[in-house]
Order: sequence, then C-alpha cells, then structure tokens
Amino acid sequence: MATMQRLRNNMHIVLWALLILFLLSMTIGGLVGGANITDLFSKSKRLQGKAGAVNGNKLDAMDYSKMVQNQLDQYRDNGQEITETIIERVSDQVWQSYINEILLSKMIDHLGLNATNHEIFEYLMQYPPDFLKTQEAFQTDGHFDQDKYLQALTNPQGNEWLGVEQYLRGIIPYQKIQNLIQNLPAISELKVREEYIKTKVPFTLETLIFPFSMVADDSVSVSDKEIVNYYTKHKKDYYVDETREMKYAYFEIKPTRDDTLSRYQLATDLINRINKGEAFETIAAEYTEDPSGKNNGGDLGWFDQHQMVAPFSKAAFALKKGKISQPVLTRFGYHIIKVEDKRVQNGTPQVKARHILLKITPGPETLDNIRSQANLFAFDAAEYGFEAAADSHNVEIKTTGKLSKDSHYIPGLGSLKRAIQFAFADNPVGTLSELLGAENGYAIFKLIAVNPAYYKPIDEVRDAIKTNLVTEKRINALKKMADKAYADIKSGAELKAVPDSFPDIKYELHKDVLLNRPLKGLSRSMEIIGTVLALEDGQTASPIKVGNQYAIIKKLSHGNIDEKDFGVQKELIRDKLLKQARTDYYNKWLAELKKDAKIIDNRENMYY
Repeated sequence: MATMQRLRNNMHIVLWALLILFLLSMTIGGLVGGANITDLFSKSKRLQGKAGAVNGNKLDAMDYSKMVQNQLDQYRDNGQEITETIIERVSDQVWQSYINEILLSKMIDHLGLNATNHEIFEYLMQYPPDFLKTQEAFQTDGHFDQDKYLQALTNPQGNEWLGVEQYLRGIIPYQKIQNLIQNLPAISELKVREEYIKTKVPFTLETLIFPFSMVADDSVSVSDKEIVNYYTKHKKDYYVDETREMKYAYFEIKPTRDDTLSRYQLATDLINRINKGEAFETIAAEYTEDPSGKNNGGDLGWFDQHQMVAPFSKAAFALKKGKISQPVLTRFGYHIIKVEDKRVQNGTPQVKARHILLKITPGPETLDNIRSQANLFAFDAAEYGFEAAADSHNVEIKTTGKLSKDSHYIPGLGSLKRAIQFAFADNPVGTLSELLGAENGYAIFKLIAVNPAYYKPIDEVRDAIKTNLVTEKRINALKKMADKAYADIKSGAELKAVPDSFPDIKYELHKDVLLNRPLKGLSRSMEIIGTVLALEDGQTASPIKVGNQYAIIKKLSHGNIDEKDFGVQKELIRDKLLKQARTDYYNKWLAELKKDAKIIDNRENMYY
C-alpha cells in the first residue's frame, strides 16, 4: 500500500508531462534537441504578457515557457547537443501544439467526443499505459505483471486511479477525433489496381515531344499595353512586405592553437598508453569521437587508398602490420591509426585498420574567453555606441541586408530566428540587441532601418513581366503546333512520320516501360500516368503540357496483370495508400481549421 500511496502522490507530475508530450505528438513533425530555458527567457520582461492567442484563447508567457522547458529538459537528459536550430524547432513545436489543442478541443466539444467512464475503463483494461507498467506496484521480478495490474484496476482502494482517469479523459477525445477524421478516406479496388499497374505492368508507347525551343524567343513580341495590363492584373504578386536591416558584430567560436596542442598532447598520451600494453579497442571505445567507433573499438574494416582522406590514407598504408601511427592531422581532427592486416584485393592494395579520432574543438578556457570578449563588446556598444565599440575592439561590422519577417537566415551567420524576432519587435531604429547565441558563436545586432511595405513599380518589374509574357506566348504557339500535329494524326498520319515535316519535334518509342518511371525526354508527371491509364491499345491522347513542353502519347500495348501476384500484393498496396491518404486528409483538415482560426503569434514580443 505504501507503493500505491507514492504512486498516488506523484501521479500529477507524471501525467502533466505525458499530457504535454501527447499534445506535441499531434503536431506534424518531431521534436529534436534540448536547451536551457534561461537561454530563451533570461529576463523577466520576456515573460510578461502573452505568447499568443488562438480564437481568443490566450497563452500566458509563463505557461508557454514551462511547456518549452519540459521538452528541452527531456532532450537534454537524452544527451542532445544544444543548438540554435533546435531551440527554434522546439519552441515552434510547442506553439503549434497549443494551436492544435485549442482547435481540436473546440471540435471535440462540437462533435460530442468527450471520453465516457466506460471508454476510460476499457482503455485501461486493454492498453495499460507505459508509465504505469514501470511502477513498482505492478511489477514482479522487475517485469510488468498483468495480473497485479488488473487486480489493482478492478479493486480500487480509494481514489488512487483519479489522476490516471483525468489523464485519459484528456487524451482519449484527441485520439477519437483523429481516428474519426483519418477514417473518412477510402481506397477503392480500382485505385489499388492502378497503383499495382504503375509499378508492375510494362507499357509500350510512342511519344512526340514538342520542345520549348521550337518557338524562338524573337518570334513573339510584347507591347507596352500588354505589360501594363499584366502588371495591373498581377499587382499583388509585386507586393513587398515590410523589411528590416541590421548591422552586427560576430564572435566566432573556434579552436585556438592551445586547443590544437591540447588534443595533440592527448593523442600522444594515448599512444604511450597503448604502447605500454593497454588495448587499442578499449581506449578507442573511451576516447574516440567517431560515433561509429564507440561500439566497435574504432574498427574501420578493409579500405583502399582512395576511400579515406589523403593524410589518413598516406599514414595508414605507410604503417607495417600491427604498428600504431603517430598523431595524424586531417580536417576531422587528430587520428591514431592501428593497422591490423594488409592484402591485395583484385590488384588493389588494402589495409584493415582501427583508429581513434580526437576532434579539435574549443576548450572551456577558449569558450570562456570568447564569451567574455562578446560580453565586453556588448557592454561597450551600449555605453559608447556600436560603431565606436567595433573600432575599439577591432571587430568587423557586417550588414544583414533587407530581411522580411519570414526570413530564416542571416547572411554570414545561418539560421538565427531570435535575431529576426529582435528586428521585428517594437524597437526604434538604433536599438541594440542582447548578446545572442548563434550556431558557432555570439552576435550582437543594431537595428539600422525599417523599410515599409510597398508595391514594386512597373519599371522595376518590366523586364520580368516581358519575360513572363514571352514565355506564355511561346507556350501558346507550341500548343498550336501540337494541336495541328494531333489533327494530322487523327486523320491517319503516323506519329513517327510527323518529324519529317517538323524536324525539331522528337519522336520516341518506349518499349516495356513502367509508368512510375519517367519517359525519355519527359519529366515524371502524374498527368502522363493518368493519360496512359485512360488510353486503350492503339489510341492516341490529345496534347498534354509537361513543364514548358507539349507531348502527344500513343499507347501501343501493355502487359497483363499477374492476378496471383496482385492478390498477394493488393492488401499491402491498399494499406500503404490508405495510410498516406489518412495522413494527408487529417493534415488538410487541420490546416483548414487553422486557416479559419484567428491566430496571433506574439512570441517575438516576449523577447524584446
């Protein structure tokens, strides 16, 4: 009973974590990585207000940070390296899970899909939750005991199952609505047969391809009136959202000469230990930074001189059997190589070797120094001005160019979403950012320009519009040529004879081709597949557009379906198609909910 009491006391903690995980799993895509939440919300002002709102349901900044922290802690516990990309991904996934929760909960209420007591009990009977299987109360000799579990479930001693009930009452409705939506699509026998035909049945086809180059660029003209009309009709395509520009100073984290010497010295020390009798495999398992070498003692198997980088190969092939190299430097770091055997295979010399890789990375002292330099610069920039600090610290100032709110990358830095968030927060020009951690360093930004949204003037896009109109006219002219050739074919002309009149037209005979593979001269196209499947033997289809080309396809013959093989394969094919159809249908349905919802993402203003 003491164990059950501990379970009862701690259940709310377990269930809260699992509930967050479940809601996150409703979001398409997976979470990767981990980081400390203080890296995201280091100042109290970042936790003021709301992270956002969905149909008037506001997400408190503190609640948002707790959900993010929960995920980041779990991935950190799994040894995931902290990167800026992972921080952004986790944060976005938590936000998307909140959107899904609000939208789905509304639909659950609307459809009356709340969990009943009977459903909860049946669920517990049939699907014991994993977090309960690990509880001591339900185990015998360290393994889950189904009988103990069912005995406790059917003979409650008090309210010890209340927390589990509340958890399932929240989870089951989401499963019910997901199952309901995903079970709407159906896959017909015809669809399954067509899928089998595409991958198993050979076709013999003739094609005429009308290449875009048949219509010369200078054979069509575009008037100013046409350009103006096109601009007026497509003006929304030339709308440019508001952009921001920043300057920044970057402090790259990279190893120093002392870091290199430190790794070299470690390599030398390891070589001495091996030479004194310690097993190479044991030291490799402990020290190598080649992930594949951790579990196999650094074993590389057999390789020739061209399979490894040059310095590595040169050192390995120079060693005698059973010998160990001195530290070998490559772009990957320092290697210690042991050659175990040599041979000549098909005239090519090969060696069988093990290695220990020691990557040259910044040490703790280097990291502290770079962080200190960046912090000192940030202090001086705030005190004396960004440009004065850059001059004093001999730091190069770079510019980002124009960035939109949807930008993902900073030129010269890579992905740094928090810099974009800073740029589009409610800050006046001249504001300095906090010191931001990038993938391989630190950066501080200065907002230098806010460029309002505008429509590109016609003179700026005139050449692009002319190119579009020329392309459009060339394609239309090409279609007329294809339509004329098709009319001749319907009147009795053979496909292979058409190029006699139009040498630029390409004729191809495709023997025993599968429809899931591209035809020679044409890119893979669902329209081609659909066209061929609709044709009878000997029938010719009207011209179809494939990219900027036109094609005429004639079906000469096709192979027979192996009905026995189809009978074996069809349920596998149906399952594959159904799984994809259900996923697509559910995602589209959820996307429509989001499209119709009023969603305000205010997270960028949690930072600044």
